[in-house]
Amino acid sequence: MAIDEKRLYSSNEVFKSLKIPFRYLRKLLILLSKNGLLVSVQGKNGGYRIAKNLVDISLLDIIQTVGDDQVINKCFFGFEGCAFEKKCAIHDKWAAVREHINDVLSSTTLAELKESGPQSFISNNN
Repeated sequence: MAIDEKRLYSSNEVFKSLKIPFRYLRKLLILLSKNGLLVSVQGKNGGYRIAKNLVDISLLDIIQTVGDDQVINKCFFGFEGCAFEKKCAIHDKWAAVREHINDVLSSTTLAELKESGPQSFISNNN
């Protein structure tokens, strides 16, 4: 969608391009729409398009919207809570890695990826 941000894309078209399970894709499209990253246009010629300028959408925005932020918000070992008084052996190093990942994701926009060329948006499996 970032390749031509003014164009409407049907969910079937996105499905064929991304080759991910259709029900999962629909869930993602709805989440992205509800959170203002996509616009959903109903009707026979409806579809989805980017809702904001590409420079205003970071990878972190997308990850947080679809709820897949486990890498940046979870313990390395998968513990539910983090005991700051009894930190695990990798706690401080993992915190630094998570912070770096967060910085990269928050500073990388769709506009930057688009400048890299359309191939950065298209699956190698096509």
